[in-house]
Amino acid sequence: MPDSDQSLQLDRRLKVMLELSRQRLKEYVSFDASFLRRLIAMGALLAGWFLRRSGRPGKALRLEVSLHRRAMGPSIDKAIERRIGVVISRDRSLLSDYLADLGPTGSTEVFFRDPGRLLGSRILVLKSPAGAEKGLVSLDYSFVFPLFARCFDVPAIARRYHILLEPSWSGYCDLDILCFAVYDFPVFVQAYEPRDRAFISRLGSNLIPVDTAANWWVDHRVFRPLPGVTKDADVIMVASWARFKRHARLLAALRHLRERGERLQTILIGYANDWSRGGIYDAARYYGVADQVEVYERITPEEVNRHYNRARVNVVWSRREGVNRAIVEGFFAGVPGVVRLGFNYGYRYPYINERTGCFASEADLAGKLLELTRGPVELSPREWVLANMSPQIATRIVDRTIGSWCRSAKEPWEEGKVAVKLSQLDSQRYWDHSEGSRFGADYAFLHSTIRNTG
Repeated sequence: MPDSDQSLQLDRRLKVMLELSRQRLKEYVSFDASFLRRLIAMGALLAGWFLRRSGRPGKALRLEVSLHRRAMGPSIDKAIERRIGVVISRDRSLLSDYLADLGPTGSTEVFFRDPGRLLGSRILVLKSPAGAEKGLVSLDYSFVFPLFARCFDVPAIARRYHILLEPSWSGYCDLDILCFAVYDFPVFVQAYEPRDRAFISRLGSNLIPVDTAANWWVDHRVFRPLPGVTKDADVIMVASWARFKRHARLLAALRHLRERGERLQTILIGYANDWSRGGIYDAARYYGVADQVEVYERITPEEVNRHYNRARVNVVWSRREGVNRAIVEGFFAGVPGVVRLGFNYGYRYPYINERTGCFASEADLAGKLLELTRGPVELSPREWVLANMSPQIATRIVDRTIGSWCRSAKEPWEEGKVAVKLSQLDSQRYWDHSEGSRFGADYAFLHSTIRNTG
């Protein structure tokens, strides 16, 4: 890891200062500038109207769904949802056009060349069909959804399997999800965020919400308390090196505490995104806390768990993303968590409670960190999540939801046959490693449905 030199040369200090200022300005416009946000929203709606009038409805739709995800206000949301309703009921070709226009990016090019690489990881069979009873296929990470719809014969798959989507970001007014509304069969969508669940329900489409999410599928055999590990660190943050994760705000809180004579030893674990490990460390130097920060990149889950066990509190300080898996990993390791008040759309997630940790505002983050690392804290996060949101519990919720739909549709569905899965950074996998072998015929069929996308 980098040395603990606190100094930062003038040119680099200026560069970091400008970068942090840019981040703060972008965040202010995106979240806090109420009047400006209203102006932007009204301008975007007007732009959408002009785009449709000028024969570019696809561009208008892309603009409007992006606006809805930013939560500009109830009246704006309703106007966009009316438009989405029209698209789903009368103009589904716009959603098909989105798929037709989809092209490879740096991160998806490998899957365009060989969609079969998604099978057994991002596309996981959880139940085999049996006679007239359908099986179940799970897709995780939002970028996979349009790839699946474009590269596989989805109607052929749906004749044998139900489809379960696990979005990776909040804000379900998203063409990666909505492109599945073109079908005349049900598509189940994990939707734990109340705003997203309500949006899916209001559409009245074939999309059916399921009350689970990506952070319900954490392997509590990997993330667990380790006997004999010394609590030699105070704070841990496990997050990609991404601006939206807001590492700088945590570092600023550490500086504030340092000025009060409190030095909290902090562990940062991540991987490259739109920022870098070097950028993170430069920010720590900028705030004068580099000598109390350890930085690790792309380490194994087992190593991450060991660092959780070293820490006293786990921090999630982004303002909006998907449901966060790292906070639950920490809980399973026995580490309480602090989540920013207002995270995502402001829902007070039940898994942040008096047994697992707390929410904190920008103003009281430093105080909460001090309280949880210096005071007598008697919490039981692992016990709470084991009892309320383990992969086994999530599997039962998925199973019951699909079973309920099947009963109403007079379709067969035997409960208790869905394999338990796990979600992690780079793939889905089975709770029981041997499960994959019994789905060999299912994966062979899925592979046979791959289309020629050349």
